[in-house]
Amino acid sequence: MDRTTRRRFIVAGGGAATVAIAGCIGDEAAQDDVGTPPPDSDDEADDAVDDETATPEPYEATHEIWAADQGTDTIYIYEPADEGGEEFDLLGEIDTAQDGGEVPHMIHFSSDYEYAAVACTAGARTLVYRTEDRELVGNVETGAGSHFAGFTPDDDAVVVDVIGESEIVRVDADLEAETFEVDDRIEVGPEIDGLTEEEGAPICHSYDHQGRSIHTLGPAHGDAGVVIVDHDDFAVVRAWPGDELPTNCGTVPHPTEDKFYLTAGRPSDPEEDVEGLGEFYVLDTADDEILVDGMSTGGVDAHGFWFTPDGEELWVLNRETNDGVVVDPETDDVVAEIEAFGPEDGEDPGDSDAPDIMWSSPEGDRMYVTLRGPNPVSGAPHAATGVNPGFSVLDVESREIVHVEVPDPDDEDSDFHGIGVRPTEAFDGHTSPPY
Repeated sequence: MDRTTRRRFIVAGGGAATVAIAGCIGDEAAQDDVGTPPPDSDDEADDAVDDETATPEPYEATHEIWAADQGTDTIYIYEPADEGGEEFDLLGEIDTAQDGGEVPHMIHFSSDYEYAAVACTAGARTLVYRTEDRELVGNVETGAGSHFAGFTPDDDAVVVDVIGESEIVRVDADLEAETFEVDDRIEVGPEIDGLTEEEGAPICHSYDHQGRSIHTLGPAHGDAGVVIVDHDDFAVVRAWPGDELPTNCGTVPHPTEDKFYLTAGRPSDPEEDVEGLGEFYVLDTADDEILVDGMSTGGVDAHGFWFTPDGEELWVLNRETNDGVVVDPETDDVVAEIEAFGPEDGEDPGDSDAPDIMWSSPEGDRMYVTLRGPNPVSGAPHAATGVNPGFSVLDVESREIVHVEVPDPDDEDSDFHGIGVRPTEAFDGHTSPPY
């Protein structure tokens, strides 16, 4: 089964529907006309009671939400418990610190969702869990500041963006044997053609439809830039300096076209009189040309973004201003605004929720968004300080918040960053990249 088939499960059958058929009771003459005697009144009353007291079929979850609290080294695993996205059941917790994984920052799944890779910045390592039983199967020292770890499209490796070492690290992955070992490293610096001494370290990456990984550089906007890695030789084949492509955060490919989206965010700093910034860029990956050269996201500190599974909307959030936009990927124009991703929306960032990373449900009806805590472990405090540490649930159609899950409200260290949605049933559409 190829990667596209694994990531785009097709629903094979419809669910059973229960149809209640109520008889139309007319007068006696009408009943005589059709040759059907009137029903017995006692039976009729019993039927009515049965209809009113019938037990509805229980809600069956189609996916899990893996939410990483990097402040307490805990991954919480939930599943929705109702149709409206307002109730959730806690399925389990993973203590990453017991395996040396301090500050679990980001989560990414293998193409069949049977394994989860977790980059741990303070732990200087990448952990790999078998998702069915949540057992640790891989623990690899990938370097200080291991920021994002993601499976390659064919699942034969985990590629890690390592800030502290300014490296892109390739971990050979044998999922059948459940073995993981560092295989190669790329040092990112001015020696790479196209970069200068101004660019920073690898931050995040995803894959274009040629199988190349595209990495933003950062972490600050002043450290921005982009490199493209060809995985046949595991080498950088194209690079843009920060003054040409100042992107320093999110990466996501268009589900079907040769386009690639990147975000650029800069928090405001009133003390230094620095104005905040939020933008997104679009690359043509067939010709490696910039299609959209900095479109405003309508707020400050553009960060996480995600496609709806039908590929018709790209949601982009601003961390500092707790708002965002919807982009039409056909035209790459902003077509709508999202007022808030978290319920607290004060003018001072400290009085507002700070959204960070998002991921959609397989059906595309909900968007799950992590919310930072009052003592953020990463990011500029002015932008990343939030009120409700956990994740919010937005209705995709209305773009309104329907629920906020705060697993550990009394712990001031709680600080959610990474999130992942693992389908547990078949679905139709795209979910997580690479597609």
